[in-house]
Amino acid sequence: MSSLLLTQSLSAQAAQPTGGGTSWLLPFMLVALVLLVWLPMRRQKKAMAQVKEKQAAMAPGTEVMTNYGLYGTVRSIDRDANKVVLEIAPGTAVTVHLQTVTTVVEEAAPAAGTAAPVEPGVRDADGTGSGPVDPLDDDSRRDPGPRND
Repeated sequence: MSSLLLTQSLSAQAAQPTGGGTSWLLPFMLVALVLLVWLPMRRQKKAMAQVKEKQAAMAPGTEVMTNYGLYGTVRSIDRDANKVVLEIAPGTAVTVHLQTVTTVVEEAAPAAGTAAPVEPGVRDADGTGSGPVDPLDDDSRRDPGPRND
């Protein structure tokens, strides 16, 4: 009889579920997926709104930079055709798409009484520099070696 009780006891223990289960995994993965899709879209919407706001504030005479690094002054804007005419040098004008103009250049004038920033390696007339010297500014250190032309 004791072997019968032992067998029944072992079979009852085997039938009971053990461990925590994975029922929480599917909802967690769905929430993570939604966040991974929604957060970048939200950031992109904000960035697009900022670019449109800057483009709306542009007028002829505004200093701008395109997304490929071309600096110029706005001469005319045709919002219907999405074209902007930029003057990149005196007498030189280029026409670019309106969406490429992404940055309005705002040069802050230095306050009165402050010194202009000193570029590294720039020397005064007496040969002393007030700024740090770039160690690669010495031509002897930049020897490219022999060239195979």
